[in-house]
Amino acid sequence: MRLIVLALLLAAGVAAAADTPFTEAQQVFMRAQQGQEKDVEPAIAAFEALARAEPRNPAYAAYLGSATTLKGRDALMPWNRVKYVEEGLDRLDGALAGLKPEHDKELLRGVPVSMEARLVAANTFMRLPDGIFHRRAQGKKLVADLLKDPTLAAAPASFRAAVDKAAAEAARP
Repeated sequence: MRLIVLALLLAAGVAAAADTPFTEAQQVFMRAQQGQEKDVEPAIAAFEALARAEPRNPAYAAYLGSATTLKGRDALMPWNRVKYVEEGLDRLDGALAGLKPEHDKELLRGVPVSMEARLVAANTFMRLPDGIFHRRAQGKKLVADLLKDPTLAAAPASFRAAVDKAAAEAARP
């Protein structure tokens, strides 16, 4: 019995250690998303490294795409703004297109990878100017799909709260 408990504790420790680079990258991303321009390039670099290490992880690709759109948000020249946002959108589209049934079972911080990728994409799509990029409806649909997902109830409270926050944003006209 002690060996089983020890094995479970070790497995939890390995899982937590595996999530550490992601957690650190996500913290930088969140600061960038909240307007810290100095964190945009580090967020891009962190998610580029994670995506290179795990190219089949659509959540990493989604975060990289979203971080790239932030680079567009902060660009001085209008043509660079559009260029970086479109580059980020291409990455987000690729992440969503790369979702497979196994991503519903793979977890990242206790959240299915597919749900994490969809939430990142939804938030990004809804924050972009709809008159230029026309992605708000797609973001709202992703949020609606997340709300219908039966695994949402088992997700950590912080993730459920983030989905609720996205739903509130989607309800806004």
